Formats: sequence, structure tokens, C-alpha cells
Amino acid sequence: MTAKQFFKSNVFKCIIALLCVLLVSGVFLTLMNALMHVSDEERLDRAINKIYGKSVNKTAVAVADYNSNAIIEDAYHITDDGNYLIKSTGKGGFDNGTITCWVVVEVKGGAITGIGKVVVDSNKGQTQMAELKDSFFNKFSTGYYEGIYYTTNDGFVVSNSTKSSAAVCNAVNGALDFVLAQPGISGGAVDIYTEFDYIDNIETKLSSHVIDEQTGSVIFTVVSKGYGNPSNFTSEITVSTAGIITNFEIKVNGSTNDGYGATVESNVQKFVGKDLAGIKALLNVGEEYPVYPNENFGDMVSGATESTYTAYTAALFAVANYNKVLTAETPGEGEENE
Repeated sequence: MTAKQFFKSNVFKCIIALLCVLLVSGVFLTLMNALMHVSDEERLDRAINKIYGKSVNKTAVAVADYNSNAIIEDAYHITDDGNYLIKSTGKGGFDNGTITCWVVVEVKGGAITGIGKVVVDSNKGQTQMAELKDSFFNKFSTGYYEGIYYTTNDGFVVSNSTKSSAAVCNAVNGALDFVLAQPGISGGAVDIYTEFDYIDNIETKLSSHVIDEQTGSVIFTVVSKGYGNPSNFTSEITVSTAGIITNFEIKVNGSTNDGYGATVESNVQKFVGKDLAGIKALLNVGEEYPVYPNENFGDMVSGATESTYTAYTAALFAVANYNKVLTAETPGEGEENE
């Protein structure tokens, strides 16, 4: 085929037609992208309008994270009412995904007085967002009290959407912690474990302890964060004065089904009788914080690996910190118990 014949052929005509379609499509997509592009300022204005129903005067606040379960994306002080508007991304969603929410933290007289609206901005990897309805988000406002730390175990949950519910709880808690860190603000839960060891996977604001006056043992109530599919666990762990776990009982089981729940309750009995070295040896972690998954769990986690890991971190926290509790609770020389 000569060049002249090629230019007159149907093949050439098809190539030209295809190039024209591609050119027109490219121009069209470019124009539509420009028309449909939403700037960050426009997104903010839309969020504010959805929450307040009008434009408001605001001042940007430098962001920082004060909660390991959330990332603060943006923060504004609303000068019209004195409240804070926080864009907070909650971790711990389904399949380790996230949910980003706009959260209004109400402030009056230098103290947090409540949670206003909670509005979803976006999510990553969540498949049941449609299940999170207004009735769920309204709970954060109606259920607020000073010092609250929202969890799915306390009713801030949608059935069959536990992980997504947890991510929203984490977003709201992150917003609260951020506002509490602002100068002159008060009204949050007290965290007495900030200087303790192995707290990365522990809900420290929800955990507590008492000392058994007869035996001197420390009885911890530890809320450990869900890992992967399971949600938070609450465990009651008794550590003797010799630093050995003498009792481990799961009070709230975060497993995804009854079968896993029964398995992990059996697994945790293998923590009993072990000191810190013994607990560490189960994962061969040395001085480093354990990172799941780890093959050294062996037959202890058959069928409930993630749940057992979550409970394991509670055991590690308790047995590593019992002595700090005893030292803090023991009067010094010349002091007397009241």
C-alpha cells in the first residue's frame, strides 16, 4: 500500500476519528475538572454551612495530635460563639480504615460544655457508612458529660458497624483532647497513666486500678484497643507483689463472634503465672513493644489471633507497671496514710 492509498484508507480515517475523540474528550475532561474542582476553602465553607446553616467568623488554630487514635486535620475557633470546629480523622475503622469528621466542641467560660454536631467529611475503607445515621451522631451531643471518653462499649455504636462506630468515637475523642490542650480550657477525663510503660495499645483514660489491702496485689481494669477486626477489650488483671499475674478475667469481649470470644478467654489463661519476662517471652519482643503479627504466638492464638493480641497488650501493661502503682501508693518516710 502506497502512502497515498494509506491516507485514503479506512484505517487512516479510523485513526483520525479516534484521535479527534481523544482530543475532544481530553479538552472536555479538563474543562469539567476545572469546573468541578472544589478548593479547600470551599470544602470548609460547605462543612460550616452544613453545621451552622450560615457563614461564621472563624480563626484557624495550629493543629497537633493529642490522641494516638486520631489525627487532627484542621482546627478553627469560631469567634461568633466561642466554640471550636475540628476536622478529626478517627483511626480503628473496619479493616484498619479511618473516618474523618467535623466536630463542634462547645466551650463556655473556659470549659468544654458539650459536643455539638458531628458531621462525616470522608472515610477510607468503610463499607457500611450508610448505617451510621443521624440518631447515632446525635448521641455524642446528648450523651456528653464532663470527662467522657466515647467508646462503642458505652453504647456509642451501631449494630453490625462496630468498627466504623469506633472510628467515629476516636475522631470525637481526638477533637476533645485537642481542644482540652488549648490554653485556658478545662473539662476532660484525667489520664493517670501517661508516664507508664506499654501504653500504645491501651485506652489509658478508661483504665484504672485498685490495691488489695489484704494481699498488696494490684488489680487493674485495663481497656485495650481493638486490633484489626476486634474492638476494645476490658480485662481485670491481678498482679501480685512479686510481679506475677495471678488472675486474668475478660469483662468486655471485643471479638467479632462468640467462637473467637470463647477462644481468647481460654488463651488468656496462659498469661496467668507469668511475670514480665514470661509475658514478653510469649512474643519474643525483648525491650521493644510487640508488633502484630508475630509467629511466636504459636498454638496460643489458634482461631483468635487478633483478639488474643489485644488481650496480650493488656497483660503486658499490667505486669510492667504494677510496681509503679505500688511505689506511688506507698507513703514516704514521715508520712502516714489518711
